[in-house]
Amino acid sequence: MLNTIQSNINFKSGLSTTLIKQCRDINVRKLEKRLNLNNIPSDFDFNKPVAFAIHKVFEIFNILKKQSKIKIFEIFTPRIQVYLTSNLRFNFKGYGFCVPETQSILKGQPPFETGSLFFQKENSIEEIDQKLDKSFLNDERSSSHYLSPFIHEFLHGIYLDHIYKKFGYEGKCPYTAQKYKRTENDYGLKVMNILQNLQFNNRENELIKNILGKYATTSENQYHEVFAETFTQVICKCLSDKNSLPVKDPIDEFKQYPKEFINIIKKIFV
Repeated sequence: MLNTIQSNINFKSGLSTTLIKQCRDINVRKLEKRLNLNNIPSDFDFNKPVAFAIHKVFEIFNILKKQSKIKIFEIFTPRIQVYLTSNLRFNFKGYGFCVPETQSILKGQPPFETGSLFFQKENSIEEIDQKLDKSFLNDERSSSHYLSPFIHEFLHGIYLDHIYKKFGYEGKCPYTAQKYKRTENDYGLKVMNILQNLQFNNRENELIKNILGKYATTSENQYHEVFAETFTQVICKCLSDKNSLPVKDPIDEFKQYPKEFINIIKKIFV
């Protein structure tokens, strides 16, 4: 149960020698088969650091889905792929989430469907940890936890899921159309298109930067990014240093935010 162990509240990276060993020992093919049984095709290209991080993220969200008072933690992803930069159709670095209906991302492969995730191949989980420490120290991201960029990408899908559950889905993406019950009054895709262009004002952005870091103030898809960075921050604050699993309900962390920031978060939940 949550609320039984002291949580990590100091933005520590959360990576221990035990977790590093678990990463080195992970069976990538076994994880791919397990995801496939849950209708999530995945190709980690034998990359253990990314596979281990994704494995941990699924554990985290399975616990939160069952035990958190926040009822939004249902994972939404039709596909997970690790890529090499040389295989990209366009210039991109790092991790990504497919917002368009479909998008051609990798050479010689079919387009990614809405909600798909793709991750750059990593050398080690320690290197991921170091990069996040540096990014956090530069006030760029909301957390230095080694899992934070992976949690962030999954949260984009959860935000889409929230929108389409509330407003329906009228688009043509096969995966998304199959996932949601269709009616002639659906307009979730129109809402999504509007949200992609909404931005917060200067005063709000100053507060967002102070709490979440600079990345959440970028104008492109800002509502999506503020959602992802906010919930990444509160989730990472609630992860145990021992096993990187939740020991506290993230909803409790919102009590620590100023009222003005809570009002910003309320805007996101259209």
